Amino acid sequence: MEQYRVYDRQTLNYVDGGVIRDYKIDADYLSNNASEVTLTEETYAKKGDIVVGLSGIDKTFIGVITAVDNTKKTISFKHPKELFADTVLNVFKYSSTLGYKFELVGAMEVILDLAFVSTDDAKKKLPLTIETHSMANGAVWTDDGDTLNISDFIQWAFDNHNVYLDFDIDFVTDKLVCRIIKNTTGGWVIKDNIALSTPAFDNNELPNYNKAVVYDKDTGAIVGTYYLLANNTVTTSSSNSSRILPVKTKYISFDAEKGYTAQEVAQSELQGNIYAHCIQYKLSKQQRLVNPFAFNYGDGVKIIYDGREYDSIFTGLKYTKGDAYITCLFGKTRIDFTDRLKQYIEKRYRKK
Repeated sequence: MEQYRVYDRQTLNYVDGGVIRDYKIDADYLSNNASEVTLTEETYAKKGDIVVGLSGIDKTFIGVITAVDNTKKTISFKHPKELFADTVLNVFKYSSTLGYKFELVGAMEVILDLAFVSTDDAKKKLPLTIETHSMANGAVWTDDGDTLNISDFIQWAFDNHNVYLDFDIDFVTDKLVCRIIKNTTGGWVIKDNIALSTPAFDNNELPNYNKAVVYDKDTGAIVGTYYLLANNTVTTSSSNSSRILPVKTKYISFDAEKGYTAQEVAQSELQGNIYAHCIQYKLSKQQRLVNPFAFNYGDGVKIIYDGREYDSIFTGLKYTKGDAYITCLFGKTRIDFTDRLKQYIEKRYRKK
């Protein structure tokens, strides 16, 4: 029997709980769509509360409630990073704590602490414990706007540097635990000798870039041109045989006074774009060779299918209670049109 528990976002006091009759889980870190559970009874849960799924003593999901419908007896929720959907003053511009070149895991900790722990807004403060795992050196933030959209920053951290957020609840201290993780894990191999559907491949569906032209912000003079290689490194040689093609260029403003070099800003923006693809397949719940629930976001995966090898990273799962398969998502674009459109709209129109 699968159950749910609901906790107040600020106190972690128990709000409600019960039995889950049905569920549709969308654990896609990129699109951040809503999942839904159907209950057997009405609930006292409300928008903004934290919901946790349980199967026996095992946690099956944790999320932030986005909607409650007691007529249909449903709760909709998103990944807990939805807790951080707010803006702060651009700390890279207005604070001496962080420069425009920084170690990303530590910078994320500073931003989250500033916005949700050290804040003087009592209604915004969260019972948050922040843990950091590994380091992501050499990140460069070029946005010189007055404010920083934290959701944008979280997405950029994963897109460009494979840094993601993982959540749990510590009931001993009554704290929400946010782990900021730089994922460097590889080694997963998925072969076509297991029970899976024919994979769907989708290359370069979203606008991305593999060439960076860095120019002086005051004069417009080109100060460097850099190219992304298949091994996720950067070169200045336009004739390198390992360049990623077709060419898609991004122009990046450069300000030497901000403490980073032209190559450093190019690396920070280009690396990670080798995963601008999507590989999607349905994995049988009955097979035991690969456990999709053991994947962590950003895990390196080699998919072997029909005699070819594809290198990618894990980015999400979708599954329902009644379906015999689990949909596994790899790469940083999306096959589904609505997911692609949602990503585009959020990146294009999100207010800073």
